[in-house]
Amino acid sequence: MRRGKSGLGGIVAVGIATFAIVAALLSLNALPGDGDVAAANASPESTEAAGELLLRLHDLPLGYRYSGGLPETPAVATGCGEIDPAKPQPRLAEFVDRYAPAGCTALYARLFRVPGAQQPTPLVVGTGALDTGSVAGAEAGLGVSRELLSHLMGDELPAEVPPPETVGDATRLYHWEHSELITLNEEHSSSFLVWRSGDVVAAIFVSGGDNAANDQAAVELARRQQNRIEAPTPYTQAEADDREVPLEDPRLKMPVYWLGRTFTPGHGLPRMHLFNTGSRPHSGLGTQRASLTYLDHWGLSPTEEIFLDIWPHRQWRWLEARKGELPASLSCATAHNLKLPHGHAQILDGFGGFHPTCRHHAWHAYTARIYLPRTVVTVETLDICATCAQAGTGPYDSFKGMAAIARGLERRIRPPAR
Repeated sequence: MRRGKSGLGGIVAVGIATFAIVAALLSLNALPGDGDVAAANASPESTEAAGELLLRLHDLPLGYRYSGGLPETPAVATGCGEIDPAKPQPRLAEFVDRYAPAGCTALYARLFRVPGAQQPTPLVVGTGALDTGSVAGAEAGLGVSRELLSHLMGDELPAEVPPPETVGDATRLYHWEHSELITLNEEHSSSFLVWRSGDVVAAIFVSGGDNAANDQAAVELARRQQNRIEAPTPYTQAEADDREVPLEDPRLKMPVYWLGRTFTPGHGLPRMHLFNTGSRPHSGLGTQRASLTYLDHWGLSPTEEIFLDIWPHRQWRWLEARKGELPASLSCATAHNLKLPHGHAQILDGFGGFHPTCRHHAWHAYTARIYLPRTVVTVETLDICATCAQAGTGPYDSFKGMAAIARGLERRIRPPAR
């Protein structure tokens, strides 16, 4: 039994490569991994206030994913802290020592475009904000913004250019032409728009287009963030929830079956929560599918995961024609058929791992293949503990669990476009 990739490889790689870049907008220390919004060395009040000033995921058109946090953690928990650049230049060091500012950042990476969208859709968007506590502090922060960004660029000072318009009280615009790390080794220009609004310094980072397109997008997004600065509200978990975004990709021409956001089958089986989704909407044979992952809980050990892969019939027939190992295969498997109202399921009872002879050291496992209108859904499970990751130990890794999943699948209805 081999788990396939979820289709999130590109978006994850973009997020990893760019998170450091956006964090460098404010040179923030990362928070400890305890889910606390307050930074280790900054007051809860200062970081919470800065989090309210960020551009939100829902300020962007559909198609973006948020890089930080999980559904049960605060939205800005991974991007808040005190400014603490390594080996700062004298002017920057003086600013940090005098004002001890703290702020927050967030990063969004585009997964797809919606046709006809009239809003800017850069490949990567970063947002940052800090509240210095005074207009003088914010003016000083804007004054050293070029030095602050240079730490990102190997102490290379970015090129300052005239901003196309002023956002807030004062605005500075920078270009960076060496951002190949941002987009998976494809070189793109990047724009950093930094502005002051009262005692707040804010920043928008945009990459993925030419300078003119980046500048235009940065200004438009800065206007939206300025609206947040003028009327701040808490950045809620719901506003950062991007779990279903991959399933909204208009290129995904197939019905998606799922277990809802929460799956509660009862009969002694634990409640499962939607953790993540992915999609591969490409047209090539053997590639198009949607993927969903469910967990019984976050942050505890052991944790059971359910993996659903949804294949269009055309893709499944192509996989069968290859005469290789199909998804959700087990060694020495026994198939159990299960009738469903709108299809049927085949529950496999066999052995996982990579040993082909089903000897005692190959673990026992269950998988399922569920045949529904226009799609085939494959189901696998994994149990993760502090020292192991294996199949065959969770309650859903059973005929009862697989049958409950097969009966609980329903077609997902896309919500209205925002």
